[in-house]
Amino acid sequence: MHRVLILISFLTSALSLTAYPQAKPQQPQVEEPPPVLSVPKDYRYNARGRRDPFVNPVPKLPEEKAVVKPPSARPPGLKGVLVQEAQVAGVVTSREPAMNIVIISAPGAKTPYFAHVGDQLYDGVIKSIKLDTVTFTMTGPDGGNQRAAREIVRKVRPKPGEEK
Repeated sequence: MHRVLILISFLTSALSLTAYPQAKPQQPQVEEPPPVLSVPKDYRYNARGRRDPFVNPVPKLPEEKAVVKPPSARPPGLKGVLVQEAQVAGVVTSREPAMNIVIISAPGAKTPYFAHVGDQLYDGVIKSIKLDTVTFTMTGPDGGNQRAAREIVRKVRPKPGEEK
């Protein structure tokens, strides 16, 4: 008899659980953690006479002044090569300075350019050609002196550590 009562109570509790399912407790919503290197919105650095170690002390120039972007449409040939892009591949010298030739290679050019004194580049002119150096005079893109003309000397065979 005792077993029958236990069986009946077990069956009634099983039926009550299926007939009246209990609501599952809701799990709290877990917020996504912020990125590892993020700073809280209300955070302010208290300097106390010191500089912020995470701020660069050397200010950067605005982007438009920092990088001079060459225009996308340049003339073909040597007249479309910037002085900055020109690489001196070699020099052919003669007894007469007017006969000296510089061999200039440029990125994207399939063949090198042969230039004489006075030949125009996009933003400069070849001023002189010597046995070991070539001197360029920088001018504006239209050939005028928009900024002060300056001379750039490129060595034919630079030593390690020197600018090409």
